[in-house]
Amino acid sequence: MTQQKYLPEPSIILLEGSKALGIQLTEEAIFNMLRYIDLLKSWNSKFNLTSINESQKIAVAHFLDSLTIFMVWRDHANVSLLDIGTGAGFPGLVLKIVDKSIWLTLLDKNPKRIVFLKLVANELNLSGVSFMNLPFQDFIQKPVHYLYDTVSFRAMPKKVMRFLDLDKVLNNSGSLIRMYSGLADIDKTELRGFREIERWTGCLPYFEFERTVIRYQRNDND
Repeated sequence: MTQQKYLPEPSIILLEGSKALGIQLTEEAIFNMLRYIDLLKSWNSKFNLTSINESQKIAVAHFLDSLTIFMVWRDHANVSLLDIGTGAGFPGLVLKIVDKSIWLTLLDKNPKRIVFLKLVANELNLSGVSFMNLPFQDFIQKPVHYLYDTVSFRAMPKKVMRFLDLDKVLNNSGSLIRMYSGLADIDKTELRGFREIERWTGCLPYFEFERTVIRYQRNDND
């Protein structure tokens, strides 16, 4: 990942970078994202949340990057979203900050990350957020669980994806959104029971880093 020599303040990055992506952030959303960045930096040394330590780079690599989900996900109002392997809350919690109507579940097997995510949600007064401290395979074995409208994940090894059993957590018309850092292995990835319906590829503002986001729909016949 190569960035420009000069990066403006995080507030400018979020404002101008989101505009470059065609996304209009409110002042409240920007304020909450800046607070989120501060919390991430403050807790990073204890919880090992990210390898990036500079606020400007966090704003691009985590926040603007998360916003690229909206390039293929426009019908997100009042939708339930399961963010698998959410880590420090990306992309799920960023999406929730932008659209508070999203019913969000953050799933991660690391208990420290869940503690951090609860802290952020509380600090930002975000309601409608659930937290699950489980590996995905344990999560889907729970006797009663909710069927989601959308599932997202940002970093998932292909060998893990083959065993996700996403049909067990998605409703019949549900969709899957996956983020790719390159194009080489996209078409080789097996997503049983899904078909691609929309794709966006572009560079993150301020970084010479190509991101591809693909939305898949469940096959009705599978």
